[in-house]
Amino acid sequence: MSTVTEQHIQQYREEGYCHVEGLIPAELMANAWTRVREIIDHPPDWKKGRFQVLNPEIYRATSGDPVPKGIQRPGLEEEVFATVAEHSNMANAMAGVLGGDVELFTDQIGVKHGWIDTEQGGCSYFHQDSWYWKIDPELGCNCWIPMQEVGKDTIALSVMPRSHIGWELVPHESYYDDPPMFRKSRVTYEPFKRHRIPLNQIDYSDEVLVEMKSGDGLFFSNYTWHRSEPNRTGKTMAFYAIAYQLKDRA
Repeated sequence: MSTVTEQHIQQYREEGYCHVEGLIPAELMANAWTRVREIIDHPPDWKKGRFQVLNPEIYRATSGDPVPKGIQRPGLEEEVFATVAEHSNMANAMAGVLGGDVELFTDQIGVKHGWIDTEQGGCSYFHQDSWYWKIDPELGCNCWIPMQEVGKDTIALSVMPRSHIGWELVPHESYYDDPPMFRKSRVTYEPFKRHRIPLNQIDYSDEVLVEMKSGDGLFFSNYTWHRSEPNRTGKTMAFYAIAYQLKDRA
């Protein structure tokens, strides 16, 4: 049985997003969060490019390794993550909002460390995922799942309703996170730029901040504008972002 209702599907198509409560069982999310904490302290020897890290000249994990901030394709590395990314509730919900047979496109975990006290505080700015992924209109969907309860100043997502209408990619500008994320080149670690919709083009009065519990799923199109709140809790928090696409139409 699909985990989305006709009301969810209608909201997704008209507003560009929908919030599905209790999408992933609490036990699976707790297991994933436990493993994320272990990875932060002792990053495993995974395939090259899996980890985006904080500046290794400044920040080091308990193990002495660079500190992960982003984890790419964890579901390909360990079952504890694959059970979330490929859960039947997820696949059924994606099929419902996209209107056909679907397949997993990518998955990633974001870590928002509680001890980071910069002004940006781990937030992200309004952007469209297809600026990064180049998935055509209506073919892809992202689901954002918090590993803890989230709200204002606690890493929740905000979305801009109806920003997907017309399926237009707005030109983005580049910026560095504060502190920046780094990825490893052939020789050393290098900071890399993120992309955002120019700040002077945004009317924040229209945004909707979505309060969620661990295991809830926020589904939004690859063209829907979205951003994340900073982490002001003093405790490390994390989310799992999972993207699907329609089969044989990408």
